[in-house]
Amino acid sequence: MRAEIKTILVLFLIVAVLGGVSLYISRLDYKNHPLTPYSSSFDILALFKERKKPAYRIYGYLPYWTLESMEYLELDRLTDVAYFGIYIDGEGNFVKTVEGADGIWIAEPGYRNWKENEKVTQLVEACKKFGVNFALTVVAHNDEDNDAFLNCRGCWDTLLTNIYTELDEKDITDVNLNFEYAGYTGKEMAGKFSEFTKYANQELDKKYGNSNVIVSAFADSPVKERVSSDLVNLARNSDGIFIMGYDFHRPSSDTAGPVSPIGGKGIHAEYDIETMLKDYLAVVPPNKLLLGVPYYGYNWVVGEPEKYAKRIDGNDNIGYSQSQSYETIMDVLINIRPQVMWDDLGQVPYFSYISEETGQQRQVFYENQRSLAVKYKLVKSNNLMGAGIWALGYDGGYTELWDLLYDEFID
Repeated sequence: MRAEIKTILVLFLIVAVLGGVSLYISRLDYKNHPLTPYSSSFDILALFKERKKPAYRIYGYLPYWTLESMEYLELDRLTDVAYFGIYIDGEGNFVKTVEGADGIWIAEPGYRNWKENEKVTQLVEACKKFGVNFALTVVAHNDEDNDAFLNCRGCWDTLLTNIYTELDEKDITDVNLNFEYAGYTGKEMAGKFSEFTKYANQELDKKYGNSNVIVSAFADSPVKERVSSDLVNLARNSDGIFIMGYDFHRPSSDTAGPVSPIGGKGIHAEYDIETMLKDYLAVVPPNKLLLGVPYYGYNWVVGEPEKYAKRIDGNDNIGYSQSQSYETIMDVLINIRPQVMWDDLGQVPYFSYISEETGQQRQVFYENQRSLAVKYKLVKSNNLMGAGIWALGYDGGYTELWDLLYDEFID
């Protein structure tokens, strides 16, 4: 018996020493490399276990403006990170300079951060080390440039050459295509976008063997004329479609309401997530779809605290309706402690409060663990490829949304 006790004690000491050394090394490395593949709930024994991966694809956009929050990423919850992004012009070249507010030309921040910010390099290397795919997002948001590019076959070659340069520099192979028009566009442009997607995917596969090309698509692409509305071909020509399942209400909407409502079509929303998924699944295989969810909400200036309150035009005195990250909304909740309500139709939380700065009534609709869990269950019940996140870093140092990803897709 004493021999068994000694053996147990020795094993325990070995584990403790190894764990202590590993944690000490990780703390030293953290100063230069602030990323860890382990969550905040990591324990020493996890060092001796195989790291579990999500059972579904978890695809998160990381905008250049959230790079300062990169230290909060928990890579064990993700399968893909897409840097957002590098913008293109009508000829297929990357936009390197833009005109600032004061009329002075400055370095385009998405391109500058991609090329110069060490945090991007750190993240790319961390993703490689821990088996997370890393993609470059190619962004096209100017209507005139989009038309010029899609109508110019030679410009496609120019863009591919430029993409090769950036992928090779970071030693990565994946691309995200984020083409958006300010409004609607015709079927011709949608067809050309799906053709460009096919061309890009084939050429990237030829060069890299198995490059992943994911395209973003508006929530209403099945029912409205969007650049991403040629869904049958877009699904066939890409490796997956990231549905932007949000912005059903916006700061400019007539009333406050859910950013990403599960239900309520025809009552308080023109469209909803359940209807959207039915429309997508009617033409796209489920294993080609990522349901994108918002890590943000909207804060409206309103005249009354009742749900779906009418929006009031803002001004400098009463403030303006605006978007707010999950982190900012959590800070508001902690500081003012309003009563959080639940919208049964939208399956989302909301609250009303009086602004301390302006004295004006405001109303916030957002997402939390409960509402996102509803959406993640739709991912699983419909056998989708997985879930998407707009955007990584929007939760700041709050960890509950990371915990939810673990509970829904790993545990």
